[in-house]
Amino acid sequence: MTDLHLKPDSTISSAFDRVIDTVNSLGVDFVISGGDQVYDVMRGNVQRSDSLFQFFLEKKKRFNVPVYTTVGNHDLFGIYEESDVDSTHIDYKTGMYQRYLGEPYYSFDHKNWHFVVLNSLDVQDKKYIGKVDSDQMRWLKADLAEIPAETPVVVALHIPLVSAFKQVYPATGSDEAYHKPMVINRSEILELLQQYNVKLVLQGHLHWLEDLAIENHTHYITGGSVAGRPSWRGTRHGPQGFLHFHVSGDEVTWDYIDYGGGKSFRVN
Repeated sequence: MTDLHLKPDSTISSAFDRVIDTVNSLGVDFVISGGDQVYDVMRGNVQRSDSLFQFFLEKKKRFNVPVYTTVGNHDLFGIYEESDVDSTHIDYKTGMYQRYLGEPYYSFDHKNWHFVVLNSLDVQDKKYIGKVDSDQMRWLKADLAEIPAETPVVVALHIPLVSAFKQVYPATGSDEAYHKPMVINRSEILELLQQYNVKLVLQGHLHWLEDLAIENHTHYITGGSVAGRPSWRGTRHGPQGFLHFHVSGDEVTWDYIDYGGGKSFRVN
């Protein structure tokens, strides 16, 4: 699931409780949250931002299984121009995320699959950008080098590496930035991933659902959104929901679960 956009609002709280109850009824092994756990901390204010992460942690306790989190842009503390802190603050950028949720990138193994969670965000000119920084790239190369070549790999990150969103919704006018890759060093990352048995790349941020099968091997899946439009104002590019993956050996199918009682569906 991705783009939760949680804040202590009674409507949002009850809606997310339905998400948790639905997940707990499915008997899954674990949950991956694809970023934007909270909404949001980019404008600073330590007290308010602390309360948002604390709210997420309280909700997280209700899951019956482990929840692995990913850094989203709304989880970056104090990065905007109007923030009341600057880059010297201990919680700046991923500092608060790390204080509550742990390392911004890491890996783990589960039932012969290797999972890599990346931070696809950086800050430039007091705005967030899509980028996997050089320290992380060195770590990623070393991490993947340790696994056998046949091991199925899943990569999770917030800003998509590959998406058809901009082709379906082209920019109006001459917005050059719109036509650039969402992750500026995407080519370097893709070149590395192509050397391994990467089955799934799980993405978020766009609040729409898509499954791109590249050479019938790697699926780049943008996972819709739990919150729908920002601040839970209805849907955007598809229903509010999350993906439920079924794995057998190295084969994968998935269902899209509309937790609000709408139509769910399966993709093979």
